[in-house]
Amino acid sequence: MEPTEAAVPLRLENRLDSGVALVTVTGEIDISTSALLREHLLRVITDEPRRSLVVNLARVSFIDSTGTGVLVGIWHRVCATDASLALAAPSRQARAILDLTGLTSVLPVYDTQAQAVQACRPPAG
Repeated sequence: MEPTEAAVPLRLENRLDSGVALVTVTGEIDISTSALLREHLLRVITDEPRRSLVVNLARVSFIDSTGTGVLVGIWHRVCATDASLALAAPSRQARAILDLTGLTSVLPVYDTQAQAVQACRPPAG
């Protein structure tokens, strides 16, 4: 039996947008990838502890309870500082899970990345 190359289940891209750390998540957030997501987001928020974070979920094809648990855990860590966290442009599947779990009433979720970045932008001055 020939081993086949599995598709990369999760890809994470970082950049800064108006002083806000932006992480774009592509793929599936589940029990096999949630540790990678957690480590990556923790690294982002600890590199610049007072920098706000936007997590773009537009390219998330699947998210389960371990994935939502990571987002809640990161939110708690960020809220313990002067920074903020927002979720941006969740895919239809991600939005459905966030709605179903009630997280849209707890976590700030914006329809667009631009709205999320604007909400998290540090005050001028």
